[in-house]
Amino acid sequence: MKGSMMNPRSFLSRRSLLRGAGVCLALPFMESLVPRELRAAPPGTPVRLIYWHIPNGVLRDRWDPKTPMLDAAAPPASLATLAKEGLFGDINVLTGVDNLAGAPVNVGDHASGMAALLTCAAARKSVDDYELAVSADQVAAATLGAFTPRPSLELGMSGGGGSGDCDNGYGCAYAQSISWSGAKTPRSKETDAKRAWTYLLGNEDANMSAEQRERIKRGERSVLDYLVQEANRLSPKLTSEDKQKLEEYLTSVRTTEKQLDSGVATAACQAEMGPNNSTDYPTRAAAMMKVMEFAVRCDLTRVITFSFGNAFGPGSMPWVDAGNFHGMTHDINGSGNRDAVARCIAWEMEQLAVLAKSLKAVKEGEHTALYNTAIYVSSEVGEGAPHDHERMPCLIAGNAGGAIATGRHLSYSPEDGNARRLAGSRNLDNRTRGLAIPNTNRMANVHLALLQAAGVPVTQFADSNQPIAGLLST
Repeated sequence: MKGSMMNPRSFLSRRSLLRGAGVCLALPFMESLVPRELRAAPPGTPVRLIYWHIPNGVLRDRWDPKTPMLDAAAPPASLATLAKEGLFGDINVLTGVDNLAGAPVNVGDHASGMAALLTCAAARKSVDDYELAVSADQVAAATLGAFTPRPSLELGMSGGGGSGDCDNGYGCAYAQSISWSGAKTPRSKETDAKRAWTYLLGNEDANMSAEQRERIKRGERSVLDYLVQEANRLSPKLTSEDKQKLEEYLTSVRTTEKQLDSGVATAACQAEMGPNNSTDYPTRAAAMMKVMEFAVRCDLTRVITFSFGNAFGPGSMPWVDAGNFHGMTHDINGSGNRDAVARCIAWEMEQLAVLAKSLKAVKEGEHTALYNTAIYVSSEVGEGAPHDHERMPCLIAGNAGGAIATGRHLSYSPEDGNARRLAGSRNLDNRTRGLAIPNTNRMANVHLALLQAAGVPVTQFADSNQPIAGLLST
């Protein structure tokens, strides 16, 4: 670094090195703030959260279990693959959970439901004036991200970043993003498995030069020390605005160094070859499963979101002999449509089985990576035909390090059914009144329970009023 040759403007322009890094400020993990009964995982055990979105809802008569304990000998048709692969003892199915914040004003169920999936907040109906909330995955990343090179990983089969009207007056960000850093900040997702792989390893990271990385690895004086020295020299010459910019830059560098020190991929993980992308949807999906397994096994991130499609889903699915998935849900009683929709849902669960089995094969001490993970699976609507936001599909695989007992069907219902009636009227005022009714079967309570299971020190998420009853081990 040639400090004597730098001027303030050229120095500040180096903030561009941190753009696109995906680095966020992380709250330190404070075990003393976690309820004692939730400290199931031994100290140092990595607990992960994976959030899966499946489009167009489910068919409840083929999804909902009939007994309190899951029966692998008589599984619901949509979940038969999970039973066949020996995973029924590793999952919970929650029925009767509502996410009424997803109910739109008038129409726009898919975009409004996507927006509410991980935020449990009602999206402002607008094409470009977004107003939502921080999503559960980013709340988790604020704590768990302190332990890994990447705070979170956002994956999807369909791209995002579009503008305009994507669903009857709801902007495209709502229809394309399930992860939000803030009320107006949707997070983009990676659709190329190869790029996701290299992002996890830091091979395309421009945060620091190779020389700076080597200096840190050798334990020499931190690059931050040099930057602070230079900043002190320049500070008297800077305007108040530039001083603020400088402090933002230094904060970003501090965070980057902390994450570099918190852990990097082992040599074995660095040497692995990532999957190539493909134009074939099933092949791409298989590559995404491999990326998620790799991210967990190498502990490169502990928070992942994945979506099989944007609002309305992936379109036609010829590999299961199905036409337009979304279109068929609108004509669910049309010739062969119900069975075709069922095949689409069953195929999605086959991919979940692939991921769950791969994590179950990874040994971590006395347990497995699946045991130390919670995979949350849900949709933007309950069923595709009525486009409702009550009785949402909700499946959780894994034990979150022992905080969750598995193999169960947990059934819920609202204490006051007026909430469903009001939200379902698709009227803004009625939806607001419905959301104010303090039922305990709300999806925000599920998210709160999962955050606490992973050791995130929170007592409330969105409109939660308690962790969902019965999910957490006591």
